[in-house]
Amino acid sequence: MQKGNQKAKYLLLGVTLLALTLVFAAIFSLYFSSETVQAKKEELLLEQNYLRLRQQIADKEREYRAISDNIAELKDEVGLNTTKNLQNSDALLQKTTPLIRSMILQNLPSGYPCSSRRITSRFGWRMHPIYHEKRFHHGIDFGGMEGTPIRATCNGIVEFAGYSKGGYGNMVIIDHNYGFKTLFGHMLKNLRVKKGDFVKKGSIIGYLGNTGLSTGPHLHYEIKYLRYFIDPYPFLQSGESRFATILKETPQIRWQQLISAITTGYEKFRAL
Repeated sequence: MQKGNQKAKYLLLGVTLLALTLVFAAIFSLYFSSETVQAKKEELLLEQNYLRLRQQIADKEREYRAISDNIAELKDEVGLNTTKNLQNSDALLQKTTPLIRSMILQNLPSGYPCSSRRITSRFGWRMHPIYHEKRFHHGIDFGGMEGTPIRATCNGIVEFAGYSKGGYGNMVIIDHNYGFKTLFGHMLKNLRVKKGDFVKKGSIIGYLGNTGLSTGPHLHYEIKYLRYFIDPYPFLQSGESRFATILKETPQIRWQQLISAITTGYEKFRAL
């Protein structure tokens, strides 16, 4: 009888311990389950806030681009972007000798930057092929085969050579004389130059590619004078006969000062 009572006690104790274990396990599970739910809620809230902030940033960037484009368009309309100071191109042309014209052309970016002559997008306002909104295109696009050599269009110093986060992909910028710069975008990774290199007109700086914001293999080519973007098209034909056309079609360039600077430099060189 005593053994039976002892067994009953042990059984009761075992059942009690099991019940307590199950209760504690349930409480433990419930606690951590609620913690997990709370953590998931916080994670979801953070993700929603992140997405909202990204959308706000994208909206602000769109607003900024729209404002910038409107300002640029207004400047185009009133002539501020072209610094039209009523330069008399015919009078300037008469002041230059064939030798001076030749020297000017040697000091300006001129000629085609690659063997491809297929222009896929001109300088000016266009519908952006990726963003599908009206934007100003600051250069000329040449469609071509990947690997087509790209050449410097004027002597200069490489200011940048590498990958651009601004959409141009692998890019090279060359600094030239008298405030001119050229930019070459969407190139292949194997650039032939690095920052600080001196390059001569016609030397290979890289190869046509499809990097950055690009819908197909092409070269984006820009010419900049001081802070103004210049339409590269008048400069593609490098012959001296094009000088008058370049003079008339690029009023952004302060030709009178430029001609005077080049002429003075030539006269000092002759005097040596």
